[in-house]
Amino acid sequence: MKGIQYIIDETGKKTAVVIDLKEWGQLWDEFYQNLLDRSPTNEDWIHRSPFREKLDQALAWNANNPAHLSDLESLESKLENHE
Repeated sequence: MKGIQYIIDETGKKTAVVIDLKEWGQLWDEFYQNLLDRSPTNEDWIHRSPFREKLDQALAWNANNPAHLSDLESLESKLENHE
């Protein structure tokens, strides 16, 4: 690919990449910003849509559907009887 060079180790494995920023700079900036936005130290993405909406829905569902214990033997018996 034009403007992309790989650095290869002695076993032939690609270990790094060099990109021509004149050719790929805009795409690199977008990619790099996406990495920064999702880094563990930056949690702003949690508060943005659509993730925030999905998180709110999950929290509401969880509040309305409390956890409960299941009797695995009873469930197994029901499954066996169903087959």
